[in-house]
Amino acid sequence: MVDVRTVTGGTSLLGGAAWVGMCFAQNTLPQGCIGDRCLERPMRGSSDLASSLSAVAALLLAVSVVGFVVMSRRRGQWGRSSRLGVAAVAAGLFLLLAAGVMSVVDGDWEGMPGLVVPGVLLLAIGLLLVAWMVLRSQALPTWVAVLMLVTVLLLPFSNEQTSRVLLAVPFGLAWMLAGAVLLRRPSERQLISSSMSENPDASP
Repeated sequence: MVDVRTVTGGTSLLGGAAWVGMCFAQNTLPQGCIGDRCLERPMRGSSDLASSLSAVAALLLAVSVVGFVVMSRRRGQWGRSSRLGVAAVAAGLFLLLAAGVMSVVDGDWEGMPGLVVPGVLLLAIGLLLVAWMVLRSQALPTWVAVLMLVTVLLLPFSNEQTSRVLLAVPFGLAWMLAGAVLLRRPSERQLISSSMSENPDASP
């Protein structure tokens, strides 16, 4: 049987690493523009590496979000805010992936902000609600869940057109930390098995 904790930890760790790599890969490109400055200079597109890392990060983080939802639901934390969080994450990732595709097709497409801005906002809101659910369910140590919450708040201030994209790096690092903690901490099933092996005469 698949261990939800292990899958969630692995996808969080790898997804966070891909996210961080994507941010640095995007920052190696020439500076783009924001708002009225786009009248004077072209927008920054995306490299094949940044686009690939973005797709990998989106897929892995989506799986890890599902894992956190399953873990939290088992602990009795599944309400309207949790459902809204999952829906917002899904919508945000879809818009950002669409923006990544369009940046490869046409790096100067004028409609890019219409995908990126709502995509980032929806993703930030959704992840904030998911992190709050994780905090309430105690699926992670409190300090790790709080770190996830705080770093999510930086996402709306990041921008892939300039070096402000690096403001999204702490979020990826926090997600990596969450994954490492999950992989390191024994699951409830492992604790029960360990207890039974130490006390073979104890009844279940």
